[in-house]
Amino acid sequence: MKKTLILASMALLLVSCNLPFIINWNTPTPELQGTPEIQLPTTAPEEPTPAATAAPAFEGTEYNLGGVYMVVPACLAVTPSGVIEPAVPYDEMGGPMEYYPEHRKITFAGYPLSGKFFEPMLRVYPVAEYAAMADVINNRVLDMTTLLASMPAEPEGIPFLPLFNAAQVFRAKVGYLPFQNGSGVRFLTEYAQYYAPVNNHDLFYTYQGLTADGQYWISAIFPVNAPWLQVTWDSSEVPPDGLAAPAWDSPTFEADMDAYYVTMIGRLNGESPDAFTPSISCLDLFLSSVNIGD
Repeated sequence: MKKTLILASMALLLVSCNLPFIINWNTPTPELQGTPEIQLPTTAPEEPTPAATAAPAFEGTEYNLGGVYMVVPACLAVTPSGVIEPAVPYDEMGGPMEYYPEHRKITFAGYPLSGKFFEPMLRVYPVAEYAAMADVINNRVLDMTTLLASMPAEPEGIPFLPLFNAAQVFRAKVGYLPFQNGSGVRFLTEYAQYYAPVNNHDLFYTYQGLTADGQYWISAIFPVNAPWLQVTWDSSEVPPDGLAAPAWDSPTFEADMDAYYVTMIGRLNGESPDAFTPSISCLDLFLSSVNIGD
């Protein structure tokens, strides 16, 4: 009862202003206001259901940030906190490329990498409001639904939100995994407007998915590094066991870069998940613990 009163009070504050929210409960089962049917079970079911395998037992620090429940494992020593991010309206006359409805955004203090192309964050978008903004968003929701139903090993493209004024340069380490009340796909990529070499400034892990009821889209971005990658896109030095990018002034530059990406994707795919910083296995474990309520 006491936790319910706390949540109700927090909800009133959050809708009235853009204040940070943070609730940390060291209890095994969160209370999700108004959605008891998707509460995180205290133990995994004895038998797996046809749609998903038995949920792992999550160990770590539990958080419920505005209805987004998660367990931060010991391998990811971060402190999450969140805000209600105000909407950025869509402009048919060519307004901001990155637009979205009001949503929950969670950031992570103490992340092992800093100063990268993206900061680590997790966003939870309301699907109906986002899809109503523009056809391109509605199409991405439909594409994600199709992707998660078919789960191709080598998808030609992976839907990603929010929209950026750049493109996915490549995709590696593609894997499908559920979270507590939905499913999604994780992969490594970079965003750029040019043939960007694979490098430790731009490379990131992302998880994109939908809740089982279709109400929310989860979008997570976490920078990752590998010791054999060059530091930045324009680094002149490459680690001894790394792969140098083709010269920018090569007369066959585009063909050279296409071949380079094939080699680099193979190298990334062949690496152990624990060879990255932070570990991809650790990030997978964290994302699988997420449970999204209202």
